[in-house]
Amino acid sequence: MVCCGQRRALASGNGRTVEANRPPRPVARVALYEYTGTTGMTVMGPLSGRRYRFAQPGAKVQVDSRDVSSLAGLPNLRRVQ
Repeated sequence: MVCCGQRRALASGNGRTVEANRPPRPVARVALYEYTGTTGMTVMGPLSGRRYRFAQPGAKVQVDSRDVSSLAGLPNLRRVQ
């Protein structure tokens, strides 16, 4: 049985159906931050809604690029990458 979309393709003469081109999914960009404090710290990303947990001094966590500007002003966090 042929559906209406296939009828259009058959009517065009090539007999093939055409797949819709979907734009590629955006690649999530991340930045690496290191905690330089003395205990631990948890930060909520205001734009992504993600929770970033720096469990101890020297802990490194990947941060969503949307949250970078907010974390840049926090004490005891240093951007590594």
